[in-house]
Amino acid sequence: MLASDRENDKIATITDNVNEPADFNKAISTTGYGVFNVLLLLATLPIAWTAIFDTTSGAFILASAECDLELTFFRKGVLVAFPYIAMTTTAFIWDYITPYVSMKILFMLALLTDSILNIVSSGVRSYYIFIIVKFLSGILAGGPLAMVMTYLTEFHSARYKPRFTTWVGFLFAVANIVPAALGFTILPLNWHIDIFGQDYNSWRIYLLICSIPPVVGLVTATMLPESPKYLMAIGRSDAALKLLRRMYCMNTRQPSETFPIKALLVRQKTQLTRPVLEASLERLRVSLYNTKLLLATTAYLPAFCFVSFLQFGSMLGFNTMRLWVPHLFIILNNFDAANWASKDRQPTICEMLDRHAALPGRQYLNCTNFDDACFKWTINPVIYQNSTIIASSAVVFSFLAGFITTTKLRKQIIMLMAFLISVASSFGINWAQSPPYMLTLASAVIVTTRIAGNIVTAVNVDVIPVPLRATSTSILAVIGNIAAVVGNLIFSAFLGTKCIVAFMGLGCLFSVCFCVSLFFPQPVRESSKKLAEASTSKV
Repeated sequence: MLASDRENDKIATITDNVNEPADFNKAISTTGYGVFNVLLLLATLPIAWTAIFDTTSGAFILASAECDLELTFFRKGVLVAFPYIAMTTTAFIWDYITPYVSMKILFMLALLTDSILNIVSSGVRSYYIFIIVKFLSGILAGGPLAMVMTYLTEFHSARYKPRFTTWVGFLFAVANIVPAALGFTILPLNWHIDIFGQDYNSWRIYLLICSIPPVVGLVTATMLPESPKYLMAIGRSDAALKLLRRMYCMNTRQPSETFPIKALLVRQKTQLTRPVLEASLERLRVSLYNTKLLLATTAYLPAFCFVSFLQFGSMLGFNTMRLWVPHLFIILNNFDAANWASKDRQPTICEMLDRHAALPGRQYLNCTNFDDACFKWTINPVIYQNSTIIASSAVVFSFLAGFITTTKLRKQIIMLMAFLISVASSFGINWAQSPPYMLTLASAVIVTTRIAGNIVTAVNVDVIPVPLRATSTSILAVIGNIAAVVGNLIFSAFLGTKCIVAFMGLGCLFSVCFCVSLFFPQPVRESSKKLAEASTSKV
């Protein structure tokens, strides 16, 4: 809530009894933790998974859809980057909509739209229409579908929130494994199904199946309750108290009449009664002021620059390699080894990725328009099986690392090790002697950059003071999306021209990240009280 709102708050008491009213924190703590929270988590899983599917599924159809969508290396990079472009350019909009619209309503509208977009994308014949559809999906993934964690935390007290957030983050991340597993199951098959007069091959059927999570999520979203915090914010205290009683009953298996809270202390936000434009402009002004403090204050600038740069490096490496590894190894699997047999050394990864060295390209070698030819790649199921293993490793190891990185020293050591492994893997992948070694090194980059990215998020919490933490977290999310866009566009451009630069460039970036990690910032806690006072007076 904004400082000006705090000054103008009017306290209203809604009573059912003569008992002293309780605020939200006390009321939610009394409900405990149990069946209600577990069922709520299960209901929101398909919603969170939808956002991950929207940003991941496109990477697994690059080989299968090359001819249908006339894909070049750079076009493939644009295709996988477009959801992140949408998330980057529209993320700020949702910050100014959510205070006035129920999250449940946003979930339902987003899932309905996303379901339609996913079904449409499976039948699209034009590359440009396809990336527009992916752009629209990215808007939803970066907006309503990214709010699931915020929604869930509003049903939990401070006692359960940290552990719950950890495990929910793990369950959400499991969604990264599913598209790879579906690709292993579906994409290698030679399916052709007639649907409404259109021929649907395996990659189109794959996209149809990937539309199941938003459809299931739409069904479960209709059954979600409104957040009790939101109900109290809009003055519906009776509904909030009724929901809290139901939570208490399901979690403790006690009659709802025994719920000890009989009245709620409600803060009536003046912001909700003001014009939306006026309140949104004020929120924007506060965000800009906090950003200015992060960038212009000597005490906070080093720490903020530290987490921002490492966020950029780790997310660029993770989102570039995880989205490109499936397609790269499809190409490696189609390498024309017979034509290389006469040479006295093993080929490098860039030589194997050369289109002139691919088996599907042998028939076009003497054609003048070779670069315009589309290749019918042989899809080996083991490639997507390996992608499933890599995704599983990234999820599990990054989750386990969270239990180890409990001190500043441990965080720094593991981050240094992660970037060091990424450096060695990026520089070494071009000269690995065989695809299995190449795959191992590529996997190492994905896993270690994911771990490093999680540590960066934890360091942000440690070093940025509370009054600025929400702003810095939002900025880091945008920086991560920008890194995904930059990484995929530059990597794809170099793959088609100077392949070795694509991998060496990643190695150089990770080298700089490693050097930056040597200078861990100190937490800026001493002036946080003054900072809060300054923010209040400014607003």
